[in-house]
Amino acid sequence: MFNKIKGSLQNIVRSKSMETRLKKWRSGIEAMISNLKRGYELFRCEWKTRARFDAKVYWNVIVYNIRVMTGALLAKMQTQME
Repeated sequence: MFNKIKGSLQNIVRSKSMETRLKKWRSGIEAMISNLKRGYELFRCEWKTRARFDAKVYWNVIVYNIRVMTGALLAKMQTQME
């Protein structure tokens, strides 16, 4: 499913709706990864051990999730105040 194949993915999935859902899911995941890489400097990790690398990734994912939740909460509060 996630290999770049020319044309349709019908050789992998059975229905057109499932193909569309999987494409949308993949594009959403790619957007999140891109945001994490650019916004939190995950494109380069100069820490030497696997444990330190894992720690950097885990903390950056947590911070990203907090930022997304805070933005949603602020948007909800703004609409309630109007």
